[in-house]
Amino acid sequence: MPKIQLKPKSPEFAEPHKPAAKPRACDMPGCRAHGEHKAPKDRSLSDHYWFCIDHVREYNNAWDFFSGMNPSEVEDHILKSLYGDRPTWKYGVNGEDPAEALRNAAWRAQYFREDDPPPRSKTPTLDRTTPEFEALVIFGLEPPIDMKMIKARYKELAKKHHPDLNQGDPQAEERLKRINMAYTILKLAEEKFAQMI
Repeated sequence: MPKIQLKPKSPEFAEPHKPAAKPRACDMPGCRAHGEHKAPKDRSLSDHYWFCIDHVREYNNAWDFFSGMNPSEVEDHILKSLYGDRPTWKYGVNGEDPAEALRNAAWRAQYFREDDPPPRSKTPTLDRTTPEFEALVIFGLEPPIDMKMIKARYKELAKKHHPDLNQGDPQAEERLKRINMAYTILKLAEEKFAQMI
């Protein structure tokens, strides 16, 4: 009669030459019970003690994972643990920012193209201590702006604050001077920016 061969990982398969594992002793000094329950030795969770059920309960009640950490370290650990201590990936298409991917797709559809759109020019950040920023405040404008917007706002403000239309207002002439200076500053800044692109 032929011998039946069982697959090594099947439940019926048993290796006759393998001796049964010797039960582990509880790591609590003086305890003779079996150590069937593991408990971490430190925060790294890489090494463990093996305790009986009574001693593992005792150990777990006394063990404080955050012992020795200051409040900011505890907060950092909690934030990192939100994602399982694993790095997270950005949402998007092939690592691309979703907003950028949508902009690129819209550009391709609009111009019936298959290639990527040309890179967008970055609007330089405006330092609040510059004359350009002060001129924008006077005009009540925010970037991004163009020359058309600057001219329209200048005409509106010059007409509103012209001394001939504000007779009896001693500050009208001073305001118009500031508006003219702001216009000159913004016009020069716009010309300089146009040359950079």
